[in-house]
Amino acid sequence: MIGLNADNGIFRLAADHEAGLKVRSAGRSFKITEEAGKMRVLLVLILTALTQVISGPLQAATTGLEPTPMPELDYAGRLLDGSYDPAIPEPASILGFPVGERTATPEQIAEAVLAWSAASDRAVAVEYARTHENRPLYYVMISSPENLSRLADIQADIARLARPAGLSEREAEAVIDRLPATAWMAYSIHGNESSGADAALAVIYHLVASTDEDVLELLEKEIIFIDPSQNPDGRARFVRALEQNRGAAPNVDSQSLLHSGFWPYGRTNHYFFDLNRDFYFLVHPETRGRVAAINDWYPQIIIDGHEMGSSDTFLLSPAREPINRNLPAFTSEWANRFAQDLAAAFDQQNWPYYHGEWNDNLYAGYSSYAMFRGSLFILYEQASTDEDGIRLPNGMVRTYRESVHHQMLATMSNLESLARNSKAMYRDFVEDRRFVASANSPYADLTYAVLPNGNRSRLAGFAEKLLAQDIEVLTADRDIQVRRATDWTGRERTSVTLPAGSLVIPNRQSEARLIAAILEFDAEISDETLAKERQERLRDGGSIMYDTTAWNLEMMYGLETLRVPEHLTNGLSPYQPPAPKPAIAGTQNPIAWIVDGQDDASVAFAARLLEQDAQVRAIDKEIDLDGLGFSRGSVMVSINDNRAFKGDLAALVAATAGETGLTASGIGAGLGEGVLPDIGGRHFRLLERPQIAVLSRTGISPYSFGTIWNSIDKHLGIRHSHLDKATLGFNDLRRYNVLVMPGTWFGFDLGERELDNIKSWVKAGGTLIAIQGATGSLTGEKADFSSVRPIQDTLADTLKYDVSLQREWMARRESLDNIAAIRAHTAPFDVAYPFPEKSNGPGEDALKKLDAWQSMFMPQGAMLAAQVDQQHWLTFGTPEVLPVLYSNNPVLMSDDRSEAVLRVGVLEASDEAGEARKLGWATIPAGQDLRLRMSGLLWPEAAQRVANSAYLTRESMGHGQVILFAAEPVYRGAALGTNRLLLNALVYGPGLGADPAVEP
Repeated sequence: MIGLNADNGIFRLAADHEAGLKVRSAGRSFKITEEAGKMRVLLVLILTALTQVISGPLQAATTGLEPTPMPELDYAGRLLDGSYDPAIPEPASILGFPVGERTATPEQIAEAVLAWSAASDRAVAVEYARTHENRPLYYVMISSPENLSRLADIQADIARLARPAGLSEREAEAVIDRLPATAWMAYSIHGNESSGADAALAVIYHLVASTDEDVLELLEKEIIFIDPSQNPDGRARFVRALEQNRGAAPNVDSQSLLHSGFWPYGRTNHYFFDLNRDFYFLVHPETRGRVAAINDWYPQIIIDGHEMGSSDTFLLSPAREPINRNLPAFTSEWANRFAQDLAAAFDQQNWPYYHGEWNDNLYAGYSSYAMFRGSLFILYEQASTDEDGIRLPNGMVRTYRESVHHQMLATMSNLESLARNSKAMYRDFVEDRRFVASANSPYADLTYAVLPNGNRSRLAGFAEKLLAQDIEVLTADRDIQVRRATDWTGRERTSVTLPAGSLVIPNRQSEARLIAAILEFDAEISDETLAKERQERLRDGGSIMYDTTAWNLEMMYGLETLRVPEHLTNGLSPYQPPAPKPAIAGTQNPIAWIVDGQDDASVAFAARLLEQDAQVRAIDKEIDLDGLGFSRGSVMVSINDNRAFKGDLAALVAATAGETGLTASGIGAGLGEGVLPDIGGRHFRLLERPQIAVLSRTGISPYSFGTIWNSIDKHLGIRHSHLDKATLGFNDLRRYNVLVMPGTWFGFDLGERELDNIKSWVKAGGTLIAIQGATGSLTGEKADFSSVRPIQDTLADTLKYDVSLQREWMARRESLDNIAAIRAHTAPFDVAYPFPEKSNGPGEDALKKLDAWQSMFMPQGAMLAAQVDQQHWLTFGTPEVLPVLYSNNPVLMSDDRSEAVLRVGVLEASDEAGEARKLGWATIPAGQDLRLRMSGLLWPEAAQRVANSAYLTRESMGHGQVILFAAEPVYRGAALGTNRLLLNALVYGPGLGADPAVEP
């Protein structure tokens, strides 16, 4: 027998091998007779008791006066009300406090899940993933023992309904009759929205331990999957903040740090990503594991328990407009039915609630993605309470326990509604799955074709994301001719060839709705919704759009795609992931090795070699050496450069090529084919090892910072440092040659000392990269830093920006129209210049009024076409036209003092355009149009404002350089097209743009 004093209670544990494991806690006892559960429960309770002995509540450790009484914190409601099996450990025996009284840690949640699964024959715990910080993610399957004994058969039956081809209506009805309902209940995907996870603990215990007939009957009818804590890394950060800010007395002030938190807050995961935006981008292990589990079961309902502002009440589904038009109609009908039941349950408790209002369902990347697969999605948004309670505007206190109770009651209401309606919901499900895969569906004659390119790793990643959603992906075995197609800029094309190797995704398949949601070029928004959005913008500058209005995967990935209005079947075979490439190829005795620069992994190849002291070069022009062709941006490691290298250079090249999935081709001759560059020429440019620092904390957006951090770790895998912005004025920046200023949040400002420190560092050879809001501290007149200006500061002199733009366009022309004048022997009287003798556009005052008006209509998130400078090193591995995601970003203006590497809008010939025309500040040449919007809502006013502005600029400063991104280049970790620009800047910047690099 072991005695442990824990929080004034005695844990006594004894092993009786005949009777099973007996556990006594605070005077109560229970017995676990299953051998498999003995040691697990014993270990859990010993560890829990020891934890409580070592670190009890702060109040118990306080040696001062006891807090004065606060009766308002005594919540009278009962979370667990009924009779329970004493053989199942009570929550308090595991947590050390009554469930819902305090915020359970991720470790306590995992302990409870494992203990209850071990103790009960109604529950099975499944670890479905590990977080970035290596915390386990569990879901618990709860049902009757009989249902749990035939999980494989149940899953097979559900799969038949999900793929009903060949299944008769009679057979489908027989399957439905024998199937239990399925529910996926998930909580606290935002780590600081804590009440959902604690409610999940209460629900799990209630379902596995209750002896009440209504619960037993529910479990006969349903398999319930409970994912109690979807973001344990964020929750752990949140719990630590609570511990650090918890006082001896309870605190109900919503402005207190206990409730408000501090940077980077607990909402996000390890890399500060919002996991509730990742359900088809699948950037993170948490989401990849979760989606795989959900997709295996096609649950009939999915709930997602969230929190919102502390002064609010309780929001429930269904959503209001805008609603994605690809959602099945039957889910809306069932959402209303479930909402009525839940509202009635809340009415019985006299609890306030509402639905719709601010919650839309347009974006396809939430946990509601499963609706496109036939599930009913239900959102809970409980007003945030954190620990203790919150004093509300009406003077009352809402306790944390009450918030947990709200989520628990909502959960049980939804489960009861499902039990009553499951069979009818299955019928709707199978009927819709039949319809969307039929020749009569709106998806029947539609195919997406992703054109092949040399970016092997990005194409494979794209296909992998689709396959993870059970989407059929095919490959064109040969060139395929189609009559018509629409390209990703919206142009209609006729007699189009899909090259062999294209990825082909027919929309006529069982996952048709999800395919359309994530691949369609434009998500439809109703005219009525557009009118309401316009009203909101004009009324107070607000928006009814909760999230971005553009998100399709092919544009995010920067992969050129065609939309073909027919169902393609011939010349296709199932997609197979590319076979591993040999790490080394080519001549056996090379003078150099080269990897092709079109693949994103080539940047990692260069960075990782540089970090290991190899000398590496980037090739800034297409080459042909020793019979092998390589694209612009290819990476070379030569024997001559590395004569001083200490180690086995060939082995290092082979190992690095292998770990990046590339082939390093050995070449034995350095003479270029024809006029192409030779190995010793100026196009083979020596790189410098990047020493990267990224600003963080004060005023920096955790989201922006996190995407950059994740991109470096994931795509490069090299060392870098995170600097606190608060100490920037005192940091020794000579240790770094690249400094990244991520996008900003409220409160960001660079003081004079900080600016001087950065400027001196740049002039000495540093590469400064500023993103989105961080550009504001560098581009203003007072900063005297960059020559680039925000558009509102340029309206007095737009002509010079217009001339710079015309100069760029003229430099891209491949033919001349004034040959006779060039060869003439007499001086010409008429010469065409890119600027008018007299201004024919609006004046400064008019432009200021226009800009103020246009700025009200900046997009919530729209994909725009950008023209790419194909001769600039920043654009290695990037096509001529690149989709860029714009929201309310700075609009940057670049003149001749800086290089506009990407400009918003693509100039194209037009049969309808006659004379030159003004588009905002810019002149569009005669016979030309500007192709701009690719996807999403872009108001005409905003289109005029952003047209021809610079998305990416680069300019020299002393021996260094300044690189500015107008928008987030690594949006949600999924914008791989523009992420390549950032990778180029990080790795190639110190060698290609700065002269010389700063010595570390």
